[in-house]
Amino acid sequence: MIPARLSTLITTTVLLLATLTGRNCATAQSPAMVEFSALGKTQMGLPLLKLAHETVILGRDGWMHSLNPKSSSSQIRQTNQPYEPISVTELRNELRAEFRHGFEVLATKNFLVVQPEGRGNRWPTLFEQSHRGFTDYMTKRGVNVREGRFPMVAIVLPDENAMYREFNKLDIEVRRVAGLYSGESNRVMTHEGGNREQTAATVRHEAAHQSAYNSGVHSRLSETPRWISEGIGQMFEPAGMTNARSSTRLNDRINQESVGFIKQTYSGRDDHRFAQSVMQLISDNTMFENPNQVSEAYHVAWAMMFYLAERESPKFANLLNTTASRPAFRDYPRADRIKDFERIVGCEVMEFSKKVSWWIQSI
Repeated sequence: MIPARLSTLITTTVLLLATLTGRNCATAQSPAMVEFSALGKTQMGLPLLKLAHETVILGRDGWMHSLNPKSSSSQIRQTNQPYEPISVTELRNELRAEFRHGFEVLATKNFLVVQPEGRGNRWPTLFEQSHRGFTDYMTKRGVNVREGRFPMVAIVLPDENAMYREFNKLDIEVRRVAGLYSGESNRVMTHEGGNREQTAATVRHEAAHQSAYNSGVHSRLSETPRWISEGIGQMFEPAGMTNARSSTRLNDRINQESVGFIKQTYSGRDDHRFAQSVMQLISDNTMFENPNQVSEAYHVAWAMMFYLAERESPKFANLLNTTASRPAFRDYPRADRIKDFERIVGCEVMEFSKKVSWWIQSI
């Protein structure tokens, strides 16, 4: 996600949005690319935002680069070449050059999966199945889903240490995770070590983020409230969400860890603390930034999104379609978040929290 501070001088156009969301741009002239230097190599891309001390460029591979235009290391130069997303073949060759010995790059319908050699189809199948389950679930509930323009990249490292070395190389500062989706690189990264079921749940969570940002369910150019994006991630952790045979049963779609947390943490269907957490999540992202509240934030966000998806799917679709179409590079103030939410769900936050609490306590 592009930081909210980049909220001035918007240069995006309908054509640019079409490029990102997969609409057919053949009838319009593509904007010209710039040449620039990043990640130790010369690249081509499309400038999305130009500020005095920062330029945001969309690479041909879908990577978002934030560069200082005044720095000699950026080497930004205008060209007359029209923007064109990278081809699968070209990106596969680049990934082979990047990861080299000991890795292979396997292609599926929607992914290029980098994994240690000789691992077979386990990982490609997991990613492809996760994406298919995501798009099917969203489409059935009326969410606008579009085909992305970039091959989605998934990186599977051999162990946890190798994964953290990759994070460090990309200046990603996180600990104690089994994987993540990087909005900047548009990649999911995970590793083969650890508990197999837990890692698979993490992959489904992070793959849901990747699917959302590449299919237009979320926008990479505007701010999506964390409770919405992380609530969706939590929703897709259960294997039943991406398994065609079990996804028809509600019990298989429930995130048992989240529902267990809520039933153990809150005293009943009218717990005022639950309502306070719902209000806080809708208002801002602070619960996700507080180490003492982050676990609660994920579980309550799941309850909110799962309730809407399962009980009030038109409102679920409206919420996602509305946030995905917000103006690019704009802040999303507290008052606007609450106003938009109450308009979409048709009631005040406190009433909504009671609906969610009653339903979650009943399942």
